[in-house]
Amino acid sequence: MIEVVISVALFSIIMLSATEIFKMVVDSQRTAIASQNVQESLKYFLEVIGKEIRMAQDSNGDCGITSGTIFKVSTMSTSSDALAFKNYYGECVLYIIGTEGTNRRFLIVRPYGTGFISPAKIQIDSLHFSLNTGATLQPLVTINLQAHAVDEKFKSSMTIQTSMTSRYYKN
Repeated sequence: MIEVVISVALFSIIMLSATEIFKMVVDSQRTAIASQNVQESLKYFLEVIGKEIRMAQDSNGDCGITSGTIFKVSTMSTSSDALAFKNYYGECVLYIIGTEGTNRRFLIVRPYGTGFISPAKIQIDSLHFSLNTGATLQPLVTINLQAHAVDEKFKSSMTIQTSMTSRYYKN
């Protein structure tokens, strides 16, 4: 009888340990997937804005930007800025954080329409642009953003900073 009780106790301990290890592996995988989703969404945003920043051109006084400059950074709130410029096609473009319900998402404002470019599952916590015109002919735009997955149980947050320049050269 003692042998049966000991073997059942050992079996129970081993099964509980195995179950807990399995649960930890599944939770780690879900956290990694949430992190990957945030990273992929931010990667897409950075590709879109990077292409347009590189192809931006002199505003010639359009888009509310001073003539002879390419970019204009405006502070919208303590957690977000707006970046305005004239893109390759001569369209005025504005990158900001837009609100949809309680979720903050990347928003592009164009003459022919406005749209979100980040999924609803990603919350943008902050978006800041800094402009360095310095002594060079090309202004440098630095983007600093923070975002996290909206999923309540498996949160994944990320902070990214990158810098880009326009390929437009002044004559």
